[in-house]
Formats: sequence, structure tokens, C-alpha cells
Amino acid sequence: MTDDSPKARKVSARKWAAVTMAGLAAVQPVASISLMAGPAFASEAGEAGEAGEAGEAGVARQDGPTELLTSLGYFEGTYRIAAALYLSGQRDLAREHLEMSHHAFYDDIAPELAEYDAPGFEAQANALTDAIVADADDDTVRAAYDTVLGALTTSAAAAGASGSERLMSIKELIALAAAEYEGGVAADGTVEVPIEYRDSWGFAETARARAEALAGSDQAELAQAGRDVLAQLDGIAALYPALSADKGAADAGQLNVAAGWSEIIALRLK
Repeated sequence: MTDDSPKARKVSARKWAAVTMAGLAAVQPVASISLMAGPAFASEAGEAGEAGEAGEAGVARQDGPTELLTSLGYFEGTYRIAAALYLSGQRDLAREHLEMSHHAFYDDIAPELAEYDAPGFEAQANALTDAIVADADDDTVRAAYDTVLGALTTSAAAAGASGSERLMSIKELIALAAAEYEGGVAADGTVEVPIEYRDSWGFAETARARAEALAGSDQAELAQAGRDVLAQLDGIAALYPALSADKGAADAGQLNVAAGWSEIIALRLK
């Protein structure tokens, strides 16, 4: 029997594309869901995909534990964005971001998790995305978000990454944030591809959170490295006046500088 009930995009497969208009209408009136905007939405989705893929292609990634940590960062960034939008009252935009994002497909990371015998997080991620699509109350979404962040942390721990590898992943996430910003924001600061602008914030925020975790280490060298990265990220909030902003910053060079310094800091630990 076919199940036509509304569903979140499952991280286990690309299921959002199969969601019907009738199913989405059951969650929210069609007029209020910006993802039903027809050609305009299709255009932004195409631009977002092209810009995002171009941004990722320009970011060099290391193999080994660093690769897994960065892959997990793609998912974490996406969930941070969706939760931030939802909990700030922008529920339709949170659903739209989940539909359009190409960073959180579980099939993409499953082989990496298996390589390190790392516990998965599919169920926790589905609980979050399902809650957002179902228009759940804020407490439910917040709890699901906290749970999936914890699951991602557990998955990352299985990689057994060294301090240097953890820092290199932070560097890669900052570099990706810079590339996404360049892909989504024009030279005059106009946000031309909103999803890429939001992705930039999500990856930068994930990098910042990981640097904070390092700064809290009981190992003096790691703690100092974390503080050094945080110093490089100080002030980047000015690049993101709001997740739904029409204008960002004309110059996002600080992200590239922070990425470069993060690599230097990582190499110092070797």
C-alpha cells in the first residue's frame, strides 16, 4: 500500500523529490510554503546546486579521519541551519532549506561510517527532519536537534582523529564556508543565492563549535590551538546579519584567512 503522508527528506535517500503537493499541503497551506513557488524555486535550486558543487570542488579535502570529520560537518551544518531557522520562527524556510540542501544525504556518508565502524545517526536525523516537516512544537525540535548533535559527536569520536586531524577538518569547513559565501553573495554584498549564504553560516558555525570544543580540552596544546582558531573567527558574525538577510558583506576574506591560519595551527601540532 502506498503511503502518501507528508515526510521529511530522509537522510537515508533522496526522498524529498517524491513528496507530493498534496502531502505538503497537509502540513501547511500551499500558499505559505515558499518551496512551492514553481519556476522561481526551481531556478534558485539549480543555482544553489551549481554554486554549492563548485564551492565544494574548490576545497581540498584530506583522507583518513579528517575526511570523516568533514563529512559529518556537512550534516551538522545543515541541521544547524534548519534548527536555527525553525526555532527563530521561520518554519517554512527551514523546510525549504531541508528540501533544497544537497549536503545531507545519508547514503553519501554510510561507507565512511562503516570504514571506521562508527555508529550511525540516521534515526536521530530523521527524527529531527520529521519534526520540522510535521510542524512540531519548538521543544520537540530543540530536543531532536540536541540529540542528533550528540549522535554526530559519537560518530566523530569513532574516527580516533588526532588533534591535528581535528584542526584540519575545521580548516576544511571554514574553507567550504568561504566558498559557499562566494557562491551565494555578490561582490556588493547582495545575497543572490540564499541557500549558499545559509550553508556558509552553517559550516562556519560548525567550525566555530568544534574550535570551542578543542579550546575546552584538558590538553594544554589542544586548548591553545582551539583558542587560536577562535581568535581567527572572531567577528565573522558580521558576515551573517540574519539567515534570511538580503545583504551580507562585500568582503568575506576573513573566512579564507581563518582557513589558512587553521591549517598552520594544525601543522604546528604534528
